[in-house]
Amino acid sequence: MPEQLELPPSQQKRNLRFWLLCAGGGLCVVTVASAVAGWMAVSHVNLGPFVGRRATAMLGRPVSVEALSVTPGRWVKVALSGVKVANIPGGSQPDMVQAGKLEAEVKLSSLLHGPMVVRHVAGEGIHVLVERTPDKQPNWRFQMHGLPGAHEAAPPAHPPTSGITSPSQVVPDDRSAYPTALDVVFRNSDVTYRTAHGSSFRTTLNSVNLQTENATTPVKFAVDGAYNGQPVQLTVNMQSFDSLRHTHTPYGMVVQGQSGDLKFTFDGTATDPVNADGLSGKITADTPTSRPLMTIAGMALPQDIPLHMEGQFTHAGNFWSLTQGKGMVKNNAQSITLAELDEGTRGQPDRVKADIAFDHLNLNDFLGKEGASNPASTDMVLDVSQNPDPLIDAHLSAKGITYNIYHFSDASLTAAVTPGVMAVKNLSLAYLGATMTASGQIAAADQGKAHVQGSVALTKVDIDRFRRALGFQAVPLQGQVDVQMTASATQHTVNAVVQQADIAAAVAMTNGALDRKIIRAASADLRMLFHTPQGTTPVSCLLGVVSSHGGVGQAVPLRIKTAEGTLSANARFDLNRRWFDLTFGSQGKTTGRFALDIPVQVSGSFSNPHIGLARWSADGRAMLAQSERLNALPAGVKQFAQRNACYRAIAQ
Repeated sequence: MPEQLELPPSQQKRNLRFWLLCAGGGLCVVTVASAVAGWMAVSHVNLGPFVGRRATAMLGRPVSVEALSVTPGRWVKVALSGVKVANIPGGSQPDMVQAGKLEAEVKLSSLLHGPMVVRHVAGEGIHVLVERTPDKQPNWRFQMHGLPGAHEAAPPAHPPTSGITSPSQVVPDDRSAYPTALDVVFRNSDVTYRTAHGSSFRTTLNSVNLQTENATTPVKFAVDGAYNGQPVQLTVNMQSFDSLRHTHTPYGMVVQGQSGDLKFTFDGTATDPVNADGLSGKITADTPTSRPLMTIAGMALPQDIPLHMEGQFTHAGNFWSLTQGKGMVKNNAQSITLAELDEGTRGQPDRVKADIAFDHLNLNDFLGKEGASNPASTDMVLDVSQNPDPLIDAHLSAKGITYNIYHFSDASLTAAVTPGVMAVKNLSLAYLGATMTASGQIAAADQGKAHVQGSVALTKVDIDRFRRALGFQAVPLQGQVDVQMTASATQHTVNAVVQQADIAAAVAMTNGALDRKIIRAASADLRMLFHTPQGTTPVSCLLGVVSSHGGVGQAVPLRIKTAEGTLSANARFDLNRRWFDLTFGSQGKTTGRFALDIPVQVSGSFSNPHIGLARWSADGRAMLAQSERLNALPAGVKQFAQRNACYRAIAQ
């Protein structure tokens, strides 16, 4: 047998290392090849059922995914279809989320060291329902099982919004790990919000586009859609994704929008841009009809109302406000010191505060019918709700107001709307040189009517100016009177209240003049046979008690005290027929020895009364002497009357 050669030990070790190296290399090659083959084969595996089961376990709610595929590469492509996330029990529809198709590409290296970068994000047929059930349960809260820390009671992303009144108080979500999306396109999708009371607000998204070059360049966002059926287009120019990831720094944006003839802009920042919260900036809005606004709000307008508005806008949690505002509403210039909305929570009504001033406000433009040529037809319905939403606390003022055929100046109104009541805390205005101040309330009544009650004070009422406005002939009394009254009525409109109110009033004068002929005529002074007195005599005091119902009433008693005598009078009137009947006579102890003290009667239409001697009956004398009517006056009116010098002459 041939002799075998034995290798030296060193050679044997080298051979062993060689074979081990080959085996290890082969194993690595096989492993890598297997990994690559498995990685490449992933794209052919439907991961949808697996992901659906995992999502169901994590969210605590049924989730189904028909198909999910992953395509390897430097950019990993992920595609999903047929995604459904179930609604909570009691929801109006079975599913909260339905997604027809979703796909995106993720940069592989960004998965190893973030933030993640995605591109070619596309979605179609995505439908989201956000709602509260009738028992106030929100469907957007999930029971997050199987996530780190999910067993602990995680604090809410946002604290309760009660008391939040500025963007700086809004606590944003942590945005430090937000991915960069280079381009995003969504089509034929919608988001619907449904309240616990069943009201739905639908946002239709025909197309949504987001574009940016990289994480450091500005982002452009565009939306073509509709809100409650009203078309809306938005273009938003935003800061970069790097800026977005600075969680505690306000994020800048410029929003330009259009809906029909409405155009609006917002130029400002958001402390929580992802949730469109913590907004602060300048806002402008223009519309020649206001119809898009009303359609979005679910309201109808009887006429077109051109609107221009601009101011400083804030939205923080449930709090919305507009300050430093100015604008034009149907040719009525206005400035807005304050306009606040605090959204109610859990079935509570919203609360509104406002302080708005007008240069001139023509109410006929808003209350009259479109194209109406007769301003006297203007009227205002008194509609008082037992459950108003919103509650309102407002102060409105105007340098001038036109209502019906009247023109007022220096108007100011402070009012509040609460359940069943509209409280007028203060109303003041000037008319024909007189000043009116009033307070009272309008309360809900049966059959859709409202009960109006209030107290009114009129000062510096010039008799001559008002008699001309009312169509009276010239009267022999000159000067200014003051009036204190109470009024009440249960009617459906403002005009009906004015025409049908029950009124109790006191009329007083402390400085005026009366034609001397009236004194002589009222006293039947014989000197009138020889000459007619000229000029006037000063009035030291005048006091009358007036009551009326439905525009029909009387002024009894009435006293006018002058240096040449004291007159007693009574009057009946009908403002609807524009008719009156006045009887007056002198008090014998106050006139001269030539006076016969025969009463005079003036009656007829406001524009053409007749003058003659009156019958001095017992009833007539009793009517002139109704001092007990002073005791029947409301407390505030009686106190006003007691300050007049003629009160003592009547009360005696």
